[in-house]
Amino acid sequence: MADHHVRRIAVFGATGNQGWLCSGGSVAKLLLAYPQQYAVRAVTRNPDSPGAKSLENLGAEIVKADLTVPADLPPVLEGCWGVFGVTNFYDAKIKDDPGSEEVQGKNLVKAALETGVQCFVWSTLPSSREISGGKFVSKIYEGIFPFGKYILEPPSETPQLLGKYKVDAYIREVGLPASFLYTGNFYENMVLRGHMRYDSDSDSLEFRQPIIRPDTKCTYVAMLYVEEDLSAITKAVFDQWDTKKKDLNHEYLYCADARIAPAEITSCVKRITGKECVYTVLPTTGVSDRDIMFQLYNHQSMYGNKEIPDPNVLALGVKLHGIEDFVRKRLLPHLGI
Repeated sequence: MADHHVRRIAVFGATGNQGWLCSGGSVAKLLLAYPQQYAVRAVTRNPDSPGAKSLENLGAEIVKADLTVPADLPPVLEGCWGVFGVTNFYDAKIKDDPGSEEVQGKNLVKAALETGVQCFVWSTLPSSREISGGKFVSKIYEGIFPFGKYILEPPSETPQLLGKYKVDAYIREVGLPASFLYTGNFYENMVLRGHMRYDSDSDSLEFRQPIIRPDTKCTYVAMLYVEEDLSAITKAVFDQWDTKKKDLNHEYLYCADARIAPAEITSCVKRITGKECVYTVLPTTGVSDRDIMFQLYNHQSMYGNKEIPDPNVLALGVKLHGIEDFVRKRLLPHLGI
């Protein structure tokens, strides 16, 4: 059992279908490396999953709970000083019912407030409708439902917008102590989604990605090495909350090291490997709302004119990792090069 100097952190998203090394999994793994500071309670719907077992072997406490079941959450958060909260659009419970993402987030916020959580780190997204001026509206960002799917006050006769970003306003409304994390597009998608491929016969690589154009200026997308940097930023917030709460509370931290076009990624791979690397634009992701998200990237820079890397992240002392770090440490070993 952790002593009274150790702060217990409940980590959500630690064993999801993106792999336990991403998102909440990366946060849990890093915190577990500091047992003198943190005890990790990894929350999952499936305690018997490989991801859960891997974290348990590293010292995490594994507990079962479902964000769609409000009664599950207060017992899980009891005794927790902090929470890393995240929802996953590609989870079937959200993909088939996008309004559930906001509902799940608010369920978690209510439980955190009820149990006295002192530091809530919430992984979120902005409104695609707002940042595109209504041109691109993706359920990944906000969710759209026919009248009657969810009952809002006051009732509406128009399609209802319910999204992860609305949880941000709810956190402020109820006064839960929290920081908001805006994440960049994941470098890890080159591995997890098979976007980068190596052909041994031709000794060349192909970067295959849907919709995003190779080098148009507005397609420069804020990129994030999740396994290294999301975890480091989250830990930095927990580490410095007592001394920097005034600066961090209800503020956004942009988790990305740079804005990078696909052509810059292929150039980096060529330089490091000495092998040819071409970029192929695929017509679709296979998920209509992800297509809309990528079309948004084609028409305007992700997160507008925000300075990337975020000076507020750098002020926390976080050393961010870029495309070259990812290629050398993660991509090439994955491809067997």
